[in-house]
Amino acid sequence: MTARLGTGEQPGRLKAGVVGVPAMVFMVVAATAPLTAMSSNIALSLGMGAGPAVVLVMVLTGALLAVFAAGYLVLARYVTSAGAYQAFVAFGLGRRAGGSVAFVATLAYTLAAGGMVAATGYFTGLAVSALTGIDLPWWLYAIGALLLTAALGVRGVEIAQRVTTAVSVLQFGIIALLAVAVLVQRPEGWLNAGTLSPTAALGPGLALTLVFCLLSFAGFEATAAYGEETHAPGRSITVATYAALGLLLGVFVLGTWTLVAAFDDVRTSAADDPGALVLTAADRYLGPWSGPLLGVLIAISFLAAAVAFHNLAIRYLFTLGRDGMLPTALARTHGRYQTPYVGCMVVTVAAVVMLTPFVVAGADPLVNLFPAVSGITSISLIGLMTGCCVSVVVARLRGTVTGSAWSTLVAPVMAGAGLLGILVVIASNYAEVTGSDSPVIAAMPLVVLVAGLAGAVAAGRREERG
Repeated sequence: MTARLGTGEQPGRLKAGVVGVPAMVFMVVAATAPLTAMSSNIALSLGMGAGPAVVLVMVLTGALLAVFAAGYLVLARYVTSAGAYQAFVAFGLGRRAGGSVAFVATLAYTLAAGGMVAATGYFTGLAVSALTGIDLPWWLYAIGALLLTAALGVRGVEIAQRVTTAVSVLQFGIIALLAVAVLVQRPEGWLNAGTLSPTAALGPGLALTLVFCLLSFAGFEATAAYGEETHAPGRSITVATYAALGLLLGVFVLGTWTLVAAFDDVRTSAADDPGALVLTAADRYLGPWSGPLLGVLIAISFLAAAVAFHNLAIRYLFTLGRDGMLPTALARTHGRYQTPYVGCMVVTVAAVVMLTPFVVAGADPLVNLFPAVSGITSISLIGLMTGCCVSVVVARLRGTVTGSAWSTLVAPVMAGAGLLGILVVIASNYAEVTGSDSPVIAAMPLVVLVAGLAGAVAAGRREERG
């Protein structure tokens, strides 16, 4: 059934030509902003994962993604869609596989957006407490963050890209400043033997570290997801993807190594209070002035990440509505901004539903919510990326794509094998990843399977309707 459009509403079209390569790069960077990752993913990995060897795991993760990108970008030459992974998988494997991917991606990005909103509330509370002494519940700040995220989602990427670019540049500056300060004041800390130790990297905590290292690049799809809103999408997506990957890898390795070098025993310091690790390092090496400033910047960086994931989620809902796999009302775009505002409202409501149980239970958003959400999100992203690897190989064998053997066969097979290996490690150590042995938490990955099956069924029904 086709829903009626109200006055001024536009169906099925996003505003073209508003996103350039720099904006695409910074939307990727914003989704897993360096300070965001250092204060959550990396801090948790240092404390509960591989310790100093997180540096090596991060390097290997970046290398795997570079190999993956070779095949991924082959598909970007042939397909342009706001639901990038969906379209890429459907190109080689058919509509049903694409529908499955779309539902899983929507789930992953919606959860990630909610998790980032919660983290924004948590770190805003820390910043306000440090500056004023006022101590309020994190969820009050999260409500404000959610409303602002929704408003920016309706307003569109034109303003969102300005916010995320400014925040990203500030983060690069503070991380570089902290790295120089640690290098000058504690140069011996950079010689920690554990940072590049394969033995330490493969030891206890590897599964959790893999999850958080992968999630540090979770906004990887954003370059292709904004293809409909940029000029010359094929070339723009290629340049933006490699630029974002290289920039993020460099900053993450530098930032992680800086934290390792800053402490005598980074594992113990991170385990004691992961949320305060970056603030403690800044206070120690940059001076007391830096702590409050950095606290505010971290909170803003989490907000930028929430905006980035929120935008990815609503674009998938838009695509599913446009393709007829979900109610067509989701394909409505705002009369003035040409943004998928209906999907924006859906993702906002989903965040409220997701966060309410954690608020009622009095759970810690960083220690309890983050790992639970991250486990599902990481499994989802591995599935989506593996699907792209299979898709490009099948498309090459069918002759529907052309390119070098490296980009169409060797790289996708290598990347797919690596991703599946990571999935096995995560699945076999899921209790370690989530920090819970609860049967309910252990069963949560089944939600990914249900979403995938629902997507395949929805796509099949759409195919039958023609």
